[in-house]
Amino acid sequence: MGSCNMGNVISTNPAADVLVVGGGIVGSAVAFGMAEQGPRVIMLDEGDVAFRAARGNVGLVWYHGKGKGMPRYQEWCLESTLKWTKFAERLHEVTGIDVSYQKPGGLHFCLGEEEFESRRNLLETIRREAAPKPYDFQMLDRKTTQEMLPRMTLGESVVGASFCVHEGHVNPLFLLRALHNGFKKFGGFYHPEHPVFEIRHSGGEYVVETPKRSFSAKKLVIAAGNGTPRLAKMVGMHIPAFPEKGQVLLTERVRPCLPFPCNRIRQTGDGNFILGSSQQDAGYDVKIETEVIQSISKHAVKVFPLLAQLRIARSWAGLRVMTPDAKPIYESSESFPGAFAIALHSGVSLAAVHATNIPRWVLDEKRPEGFESFSSRRFNVQKTL
Repeated sequence: MGSCNMGNVISTNPAADVLVVGGGIVGSAVAFGMAEQGPRVIMLDEGDVAFRAARGNVGLVWYHGKGKGMPRYQEWCLESTLKWTKFAERLHEVTGIDVSYQKPGGLHFCLGEEEFESRRNLLETIRREAAPKPYDFQMLDRKTTQEMLPRMTLGESVVGASFCVHEGHVNPLFLLRALHNGFKKFGGFYHPEHPVFEIRHSGGEYVVETPKRSFSAKKLVIAAGNGTPRLAKMVGMHIPAFPEKGQVLLTERVRPCLPFPCNRIRQTGDGNFILGSSQQDAGYDVKIETEVIQSISKHAVKVFPLLAQLRIARSWAGLRVMTPDAKPIYESSESFPGAFAIALHSGVSLAAVHATNIPRWVLDEKRPEGFESFSSRRFNVQKTL
């Protein structure tokens, strides 16, 4: 990931049209799309010492199962998945980097009848909430699911799966590299090792302080992962987000045999299986825990007994950015016009809309239809800023 630490050097005038704070997948997708529109954009980042969510991301571009209780989120996910093919092509055209995007559809396995019915009820609820717009999924019995996987024998616990044609997967580290390289090619200025410790508004511009220098811009986008709540507070926004630890396992390489990305299991283009992932409220702890690794392994083997024969090549932990209802927050400051904040955990799935729709929101200040659903005001939190 060393190629991400590159960019033009600003020697005299550090002013910009837009400052993006955060160089992970969310921030860099917004910055990439913003720079493509033509304004002068500066992206500030802690660099590779940051708690990159991309490191713990298994790379799913996922739609079905998301959005219960918030139809706008379901629509937003669908819009992004439908844009992902052209988005991947655009990244390759601009940077020459193949992010390994594939869209074969996706399976969510159900272990036991109770889990199968729970999954069906969840998806039917989302379908009713989405009406009259369609909501695409199928519930497959065990026989049909097995027929879709001729090279992988299902475990006895698998009674079926849900399937959606819109799902895909991507290499998240290649994606991050492509976004950074594309941002630079569009004239963006990337400054790694510039953690932000202060933001203030002065003379109609936002002034952002880092240990090395200050930067200014007319508009500000805070997409700094788990650092977003602290920074957003400086410009009048309450963003209730917190870290959630997830552990991931990588197996040795084998011949391609799993044609679909699945919940908690996918096979990469190189032949490794990625197994994940756990969900733990552990603060900023990223230590590997043996009992969690064992739990992930046991679940994977219940789905595909063949996986028990493979060696684990590597295991690691990452930190997701979670909100109280696990849905995105997109906020614009009422007291500081031109300041925006983003906090969410679906950075890969939503990268396509972040690169296309969010720049229009920031530059034109025209909130997309239904975007009020994503405001942090939905939590009815008393602000004490």
